[in-house]
Amino acid sequence: MSHKLSRPSSCFLAPFHRLSRILVMFAACVLATVSLVHAATPRVHAIRNARIVTSPGRVIPRGNVVMRDGLIVAVGADAAIPADARIWEGDSLTIYAGLVDAFVMPSSPAGPPAGGPFGGGRPQAPPATEPAKGAVHELASVRGEYRVVENLPLDAAQAEALRAAGFAAAQVAPRNGIVRGSSAVVGLAGNVNASVVRVDAAQVMALEPARGGVYPGSLMGVISVMRQVFLDAKWYRDARAASARRAGTERVPENLTWAALQPVIAGQQPLVMVADEMLEVLQASRIASEAGVSTSIVTAGDEYKRVAQIAATGRSLIVPVNFPEVPDVSDDANALEVRTEELRHWQAAPGNAAVLAKAGVTFALTTNGLKDVKTFRAMVAKAITRGLSSDAALAAVTTTPAKLLGVDGRLGVIAPGAIANLTVTRGPLFSETSRVREVWVDGARYEIAKDETSPKGEWVLGAGDAPGRTLKISADAETSVTLVAGADTLKGRDIVLEPRRVRFTMGEVAWDLTAANDAVSGTSVMRGQAAQAVAGRAKPDDKKGGKRDKGAADKETADKEASKAPVLVPVPAVMGNTEPWRMAKPAAPAAVLIRHATIWTSGPSGIITDGDLLVRNGKIAAVGKNLATPAGAVVVDGTGKHVAPGIIDEHSHSAMLGNVNECTNSVTCEVRVQDVINSESVNLYRQLAGGGTMMHLLHGSCNSIGGQAAVIKNKWGAPADELFYPLAPGTVKFALGENPKQANFGADRTNRYPKTRAGVEQTIREAFLRAQDYDRAFAEFKAGKRALPPRRDLQLDALSEIVDGKRLIHCHSYRQDEILMLMRLTESFGFRVNTFTHILEGYKVADEMATHGASGMGFTDWWGYKQEVIDAIPWNGYLMWDRGVNVGFNSDSDELARRLNTEAAKAIKYGGVPREEALKMVTLNPAKSLKIDQYVGSIEPGKDADFAIWSGEPLSPFSVCEQTWVEGRKYFDRAADLAGRDDLAKERVALIQAAKAAKKDGGPPMAGRGNWPPRYLEDTDQSGNECGEHQGHVMPYLGESDRKAKLAGQEGTR
Repeated sequence: MSHKLSRPSSCFLAPFHRLSRILVMFAACVLATVSLVHAATPRVHAIRNARIVTSPGRVIPRGNVVMRDGLIVAVGADAAIPADARIWEGDSLTIYAGLVDAFVMPSSPAGPPAGGPFGGGRPQAPPATEPAKGAVHELASVRGEYRVVENLPLDAAQAEALRAAGFAAAQVAPRNGIVRGSSAVVGLAGNVNASVVRVDAAQVMALEPARGGVYPGSLMGVISVMRQVFLDAKWYRDARAASARRAGTERVPENLTWAALQPVIAGQQPLVMVADEMLEVLQASRIASEAGVSTSIVTAGDEYKRVAQIAATGRSLIVPVNFPEVPDVSDDANALEVRTEELRHWQAAPGNAAVLAKAGVTFALTTNGLKDVKTFRAMVAKAITRGLSSDAALAAVTTTPAKLLGVDGRLGVIAPGAIANLTVTRGPLFSETSRVREVWVDGARYEIAKDETSPKGEWVLGAGDAPGRTLKISADAETSVTLVAGADTLKGRDIVLEPRRVRFTMGEVAWDLTAANDAVSGTSVMRGQAAQAVAGRAKPDDKKGGKRDKGAADKETADKEASKAPVLVPVPAVMGNTEPWRMAKPAAPAAVLIRHATIWTSGPSGIITDGDLLVRNGKIAAVGKNLATPAGAVVVDGTGKHVAPGIIDEHSHSAMLGNVNECTNSVTCEVRVQDVINSESVNLYRQLAGGGTMMHLLHGSCNSIGGQAAVIKNKWGAPADELFYPLAPGTVKFALGENPKQANFGADRTNRYPKTRAGVEQTIREAFLRAQDYDRAFAEFKAGKRALPPRRDLQLDALSEIVDGKRLIHCHSYRQDEILMLMRLTESFGFRVNTFTHILEGYKVADEMATHGASGMGFTDWWGYKQEVIDAIPWNGYLMWDRGVNVGFNSDSDELARRLNTEAAKAIKYGGVPREEALKMVTLNPAKSLKIDQYVGSIEPGKDADFAIWSGEPLSPFSVCEQTWVEGRKYFDRAADLAGRDDLAKERVALIQAAKAAKKDGGPPMAGRGNWPPRYLEDTDQSGNECGEHQGHVMPYLGESDRKAKLAGQEGTR
């Protein structure tokens, strides 16, 4: 029999529906009330009885810190704890202001997906190869409008790792590009929105070439971009102001990057520049000075090398502690692969911060560059052993970064009104044995290390009228408790031992103690009496894990750490040391007299036998016979010696940082070799050893119109700005033939115009026409015919100088047809080609060159490297010289540059050029080519005292250069070099032994090889020249960032 269930009537269900609605409404009200109560509940915490370091050098031995709603409201020995505060025991703990990392980048270069807790939802900065979109800069590597605050900056794992290292806040900076956008200062809390301390804290720029074969691919290109960006931002400001003042003027185009840079150029937003090594630090400072903006600079940890120059900039630095690991010298084969410079840096890098502090440089320390940020405190501890004071170390992660980031008073100190960011440790902050116990961010506690304090051990108690008693709690064979008070020993009974608590009876007294933070606290109660408070600290000599000498202060521990400083291997400051920054500037005698030498003057006096040369104050004072010896003069016996002018190399790439080419465009005359002079290149010293005193550093030859060149003096040991020779007129590199057209460089090299020799001519012509239009625009503005000022363009500035004849062309050239083409083209614009460099078919057009006024600087018998030079002959130099052309020989090679004297001698072999004229081809004639012959190139009164002393005739392959002098200072001395080699060899042996010993000792994990090798110790990269298989020219062009990625095995990644 089936039963059909009937549906209850609506009358029956109505009361239940009403009850349901009432319950739902009631629940909603309750939840709302709970939510409101939760939101309104004050976050009040107090840490009591802790040691408090309120700021570097200021310590409260035992006190309280009170926090309310994310702010510190009270701190001091007697700071009152509110009744509504949650109390945290601070016995045996030390409280520091929450550490601040002044420079953190998101761990993933691509960044997290759009959206996130900042709420902006904008994507990460685009990769450098992504095309520009919207009203932004044409280069994808220039994204000043990007804002970290509108993106998720750090994932949870990265924030957690930073907190584990003791950090509570950080400046988070964009990762990609050259002009990267604005950073933000954030607390390292779970809720990033609530932890933003300062939006748009700084605009970030990095000296980092673009990836993917796009402009700029070289360091000099990056610097040019930065210089142009600042000019553009200022033009944008001025043009918009002019447009606003005058109705009806043309509209100024929108550009988000230029707009974003307005606070920087107005001095309202600081700049942070990222450098890859110490020479880039100096270059970054120069860029900022030229732009008139303030900047701090993120460095690479090798600033100790040029600390005097870096200190003189007055810039604040953000310094890493990613010290290199011990080089692998485990066997002789491995040791051969490790350069002495790398061993020295491994030894010296931990002392970098101490050197900066001693020099008065303001700096913050950062985790940037560390493989594991949790090793940060151990690395700083290592720096302390090398002389950095503990107070300076603490300032570098608290007060200094807070000031640099514009949040001083809010971060970096423990004081009323400051944000409640705290770092709590067991032991001094930078002790290798201490641990971070907890980090507070905006008044929220993040436990870093679990408190594993056990009651077991020995405790020094102080309670009532019996202080100084020792309580021993053991659980070895059996659980026991003993109390030692003077000569008396009492034993406990009824012992109940728990992981964190112990209860026992001793006589008539019941004890109840809890262990926490390496301390015990609780009560002792005698029957019928009030409870007595009991507190105890771990006995100082207790060896149990996690316990320490509770009375030790940071400074005392730092002193102990400093006592662990290793004995460093001294570096001999001898002639021949391969690190120029270590060399003292040579003495400058008021007078130098070289007597009884054969003097090759390269001047009107010809060759003087048994002659004397007098130098005063760096200039040639007299040359002749039987010169009087001034009082106090340095006298050099020149008997049997030959003195010749210093050799000048008109075509060199020997002392440049990174790529010699900016191959990404066919016209790149906005870039400057002056910006990438490598003062640390050993080629400077080696060329001094070959009698060389000057180099003309040229851009490479992969462009129709390449970069601006630089003339330098080979002053070994001097910084880059002292090498640069400002009296030389500006020059620029042009190139003709295969290198700029690149038609035969393979199927993968078809992405750049021009591809024919005719196209090269048209590219150069079009550039000259653009320069004329540019000059015309400025003339019209000056005459009042334009309302808006023309936009300054660094490339057009250089082209304008070229067309006006103010910047001299030095043109890479082989074939006569192209040589004629360029002469005719420049003549049609009213100026002349200055020099055809490493010219090979000049003999075919020597008369035309002489009429045009062009110099010919070439090779002698070195050209068998490609089809383009098939018509080269060794008599080329002689034939041009014979027709009246100013002729010289250049190197285009850091190896050939050391023996240009023998190249000059070949002019005697191939053509019978007189020996005096042959020597001029590497001395006076290159000086004429560079338009500096009134200052250098010959031994004549009034000229710079640049000369070499040879063992025999300077043109002989059997002669050696014994001394080289530049401006009256001896920069090379062969005898001193030979004498110093034993010391250098002994140093290397000692360094290898020290590295082997350090490898055995172990220590905290380091950062691999760190930033090794730095750019200034790499060979100059000539990829892109494609001049055959010499000096690496055969390599196709790779931008610097792409090359680094390839070497690191990261092709295809960003």
